Parts: sequence; structure tokens; C-alpha cells
Amino acid sequence: MITHVPTGIESLGQPAIDPVCGMKVDPATSAYQLDRGDHVVHFCSAGCRAKFVANPEKYEAAGGPVPAPADPKIAGATYTCPMHPQIRRDAPGNCPICGMTLEPLTITADAQPNHELADMTRRFWIGLVFALPVLGLEMGGHIPWLGLHRVISPAIATWVEFALSTPVVLWAGWPFFERAWASVVNRSLNMFSLIALGTGAAYLYSVIATLAPNIFPAGFRGMDGTVAVYFEAAAVITVLVLLGQVLELRAREETGGAIREVPAKVTRRRFTAQEKVRILDSYEAASEIERAALCRRERIYSSLLSTWRKQRQAGRPLAARRGRKPVLSR
Repeated sequence: MITHVPTGIESLGQPAIDPVCGMKVDPATSAYQLDRGDHVVHFCSAGCRAKFVANPEKYEAAGGPVPAPADPKIAGATYTCPMHPQIRRDAPGNCPICGMTLEPLTITADAQPNHELADMTRRFWIGLVFALPVLGLEMGGHIPWLGLHRVISPAIATWVEFALSTPVVLWAGWPFFERAWASVVNRSLNMFSLIALGTGAAYLYSVIATLAPNIFPAGFRGMDGTVAVYFEAAAVITVLVLLGQVLELRAREETGGAIREVPAKVTRRRFTAQEKVRILDSYEAASEIERAALCRRERIYSSLLSTWRKQRQAGRPLAARRGRKPVLSR
């Protein structure tokens, strides 16, 4: 059977496994859950939850997560840029104009694993672990009451910053340099060009200042012979940009998952006065989550329920009208 966290033991900190993609999920902070009666299934994203809801027997019978295909390409799909729809490709990649990740032109009911989100998330957390000490070393020397410069000399602090910031800039931020180079080749400078230029210049200058401080004029060197470096600026900017990429990719993932949960077809249905009263009473007594489930169950848009509520508040009867309102079909 699939790995799950039984109801009531989430507080113990036991990690749950997403049955769709296999990622570890913290039940205490998980925003995507599904109550299966005897247990609660946790998911890493709205897309995985929608995929499980569409066919729960598939994942429960399989005994766990289905291995993701090595190639994220969808057969026969056309990929486009959200910012530049004129871009069309038959394979995933980055937009040659702005550098954003291309997305399938047609959203399929079967959610695909977001490899870029997983990669950017991993780069962000690893980069954050290395960048925080760099920031502390640099800023601590400028706080008199902290007295960090009396514990670690500026020369040693510079070498430590160099060692810690190198994986942040050259590994965690490597996708930005790749996209920046592509923007130069395509003669279409974009945001990644600016990011790579700024972090690259700060890092390269700091490396030269660390390895060969004597080539700088005397005015650039301090009393101890060291030259001011900017490793913390390169590392922090890289981590902040990674955070922005993660938030953007998560928002796009949740949007795609929400679209998949909406039925593709729209039909028309007439409600009797009794049906309107019954549905509206249930809607007003329900919570926000229960209201969304009610709309799906009754095949009705929440905007139509809002119209009925205004009619009731105005004292007008909820009688069946000759005009028909659009509602969701099963």
C-alpha cells in the first residue's frame, strides 16, 4: 500500500511520501491533503493532488509513487513561452527572448512532474545554507558590539567567504549564466543577462582581490593588506533570485493544477426554486473548503451562488427563471 501518515500523528514530525511523485512532505506544513477516511494523504503540489484525485486506485494499487519518466517531453506537445506566445517549440527548454521556461501549449489532464521546480528548490536550499555564513562573516565585521573581526581576522574571513560563496555562484546560480549566455547568442538581453553580469562581476573581482591583492593600488588595500571583497553580494543575490524562481514556478504549478481540476466541458442546466433554496442553504452553512466541494458536486459556479444570495438578501424569490445559467458538467 502507499506510504501515508495516519490521522492524528502529524505532530510527531513523521514525514509523508507523495504517492504521485515520491517527494517527502512535512504533514505539519503540507498545504495539499486528501482525507481517505482511515488516513490522510499528503502531496507536494496541487498538480500531484489533482492527479491522485483523478485516479486514486492507480497509485494505491501500485504500492507507491510511479517513477517519473527521464524525459519531461510530452509526446506531440507544442511548447510556448508565457510572456512571448509567438515562440513555438516541439521540445521543452527556455525562451530565447526572456529566458523563461517553455510550457506546453495545451494543458493535459495528466499532471507532469515539474523537474525545474525540484531542481530550483534544491539549488535554493543548498545555496541558502552556504550564503548565510558568508553574509554573517561580512556583516559581522561591520557591527562594533559584535566584535567578529576580533575573533576572525579579515584575511581568514575573506578566504572562508571565497570557499563558501563559490558553490553558491558557480553551482546554484549556474542556470542563470546559461540563460545569460543564450541571451547574448540570441542577441536578446533579458533579466538573466543582468543577474549574471552583476553576480559574475562581483564574484570575479572578489576572486582576484583574494588571490592577488598586491596588484591593486595601495588605496584599495586596508591596513592588513587585504582588499574589500563582495562575495556576500554575489551569494545573496543568487539566493534571492533562486527564491523568486521557486515562487514563480510554484505559482505556475498551482495554476496548472487548478485548471486541471476544472472540467473541460460547460453545459447548461435549469434549477427549480426548491433546488436553489437547498443548494444556497448548504452553501451558506459550509466552510470555504466545503463550498468548493459543493460547487463541484452540484456542478455550479460560485458566482451563480453569489447572485442567488443577492436575490435572497434583496427579498426577491428564488423562482426558476426561463433563462438558463451556465454550470459545470461532470
